[in-house]
Amino acid sequence: MGLKDLRLPTELVEVPGGGEFTVRGLSLTDMRALVTKYSAELAQLFELFSQDGSTDEARIGNAAATAARFINESPSIAAEVIAIASGEKDVFEIVLGLPFPIQVDALTKVGKLTFASEDSAKKFLQTARSAIGMFKVSQKS
Repeated sequence: MGLKDLRLPTELVEVPGGGEFTVRGLSLTDMRALVTKYSAELAQLFELFSQDGSTDEARIGNAAATAARFINESPSIAAEVIAIASGEKDVFEIVLGLPFPIQVDALTKVGKLTFASEDSAKKFLQTARSAIGMFKVSQKS
């Protein structure tokens, strides 16, 4: 089985009243687009999530709490992540209007699909903090 036959996993997000949509994990291209668009906000969020350099398993493993905090701190970034992961164009405003529990569910599923393990989430946080720091420095030059 080669890359041509690969089918990336998705998860179903159910909306009360019979609606539903699917999400996928984020790719490097998706991450780059988010960092480019929201570098300052993401830098603040990464600092918030890794205060004092802490990336312990309990914090990273609690995906729903992290998603809720993410939505609270930056609803625009959260909506952008969900919109990108849904694969649908021009749904940003719709995602912003989704009820909070649906957004948390969607972000939790995107997180699980993006990070196969807790170690990959830790490594991503460390790499992203470094990359955002370099991006901020290059913007000032």
